[in-house]
Amino acid sequence: MDEVPLTFDIPVNRTVERTGTSAVSTRTTGNEKSSLTVVLGCQANGQKLPPMVIFKRKTLPKENFPAGVIIKANPKGWMDEEMMSDWLREVYVRRPDGFFHKSPSLLIYDSMRAHLTDAVKAKVKKTNSELAVIPGGLTKELQPLDIGINRPFKAKLRVAWEHWMTDGEHTFTKTGRQ
Repeated sequence: MDEVPLTFDIPVNRTVERTGTSAVSTRTTGNEKSSLTVVLGCQANGQKLPPMVIFKRKTLPKENFPAGVIIKANPKGWMDEEMMSDWLREVYVRRPDGFFHKSPSLLIYDSMRAHLTDAVKAKVKKTNSELAVIPGGLTKELQPLDIGINRPFKAKLRVAWEHWMTDGEHTFTKTGRQ
């Protein structure tokens, strides 16, 4: 399991402009500071777990979201002890064979503070699982989700966002934001 922090604006990472131009303007929605976190997970057999999206807000958005996506709201927009407990209850325990805890499992995640509280560790133990915590500074080398899931997820999200920015149908707020 791992978290992917995102913003509602994904600035382009390449531009085309004449040589010598002093400024290059890029299109944005004006939401560079609006953020969310996507929690992704998979099993050793490659089966993906349902994603959990944590919006940076106090209440849940009133939008329609795809089936199978767990939607949460948190004033800071990231994983904390409460969100971690929700993920364990709503995603991890509901994985195939997760509810009855028939065979022991190994849950691997990084050493983020919310992952390491005594309450979270106790909840993981109740699921007949052992914890493997990746030490700080070694996530890039030891976290399989960084390369196998997070990177392709972000790449596909960028392509979809760039397509929407260039060809999509846009509506605007009263302040002119898309």
